[in-house]
Amino acid sequence: MAWRHAVLGLALASLALLTSSCGGGDNELILGATTSIQDAGLLDEIIRAFEAVTDYHVKPSVGGSGEVLAKARRGELDVIMTHSPAEEDKFIADGEGLDKRPVMQNFFLIAGPEADPAGVRSAGSMSEAFKRIAGGQRTFISRGDQSGTNVRELSIWAELGITPQGQPWYQESSTGQGQNLIVASDKDAYTLVDSSTFTVFEKRISLRTLLTDTANPNVYSVIRVASDKHQNVNAASAIAFAEFITSRAGQCMIAEFGADEYSKSLFEPAARCPSANVGG
Repeated sequence: MAWRHAVLGLALASLALLTSSCGGGDNELILGATTSIQDAGLLDEIIRAFEAVTDYHVKPSVGGSGEVLAKARRGELDVIMTHSPAEEDKFIADGEGLDKRPVMQNFFLIAGPEADPAGVRSAGSMSEAFKRIAGGQRTFISRGDQSGTNVRELSIWAELGITPQGQPWYQESSTGQGQNLIVASDKDAYTLVDSSTFTVFEKRISLRTLLTDTANPNVYSVIRVASDKHQNVNAASAIAFAEFITSRAGQCMIAEFGADEYSKSLFEPAARCPSANVGG
């Protein structure tokens, strides 16, 4: 793919710079990433590309954004990629993280049964769609795990003044993005999911895209864990990763990912890559 040529070009120009930062011979990077990045298949591609141009070995730690941020606060990670803006900003304000950079985005959507008994397709907004689901007491599957997706979902209920927890139509799966989508499909229910995960799982489930929130992109950011608070954090590896994933090579890799299989990329990079067929 096109991004591979860009990676090779980056390697020739900056490999020495990136690998020279392997202070003390410690070449392990502990990367915290969300389940949606893993379920879309992008995490493995990122790791392969980064390891190809540096001497670092990546150890991934996957969970919802809330779980990843909690691990980072304990100093268990070197760098994170999450998609929960308010929680990320608090993480940085508390001195736990630094150097937040946007990496990519996709969109949240409501997936549901083809019959769409709640009338989500004709709703003019996500709030109206959620209101219809609650009003009709239609089954809704929530991740219920403080992930970025769960936080976005809960914010919509809060805006409506609706408390869904404890209602017979509202169920929590406490699973990752892809598995939550499968649970919703098995129950012929509604759920909130990111567009990339839905695209990857679409042929395995019976649900349809009913409404996409294009007005509020789902932004993923990279943040380095503060090494001054957590001495075991490998600051050099975190810097190298942040530089790579926001570089032209990293951004073109993201722009090309999924294009061969889905005729569009699964994520839209923060910095546009020339000639990329961007979707998401």
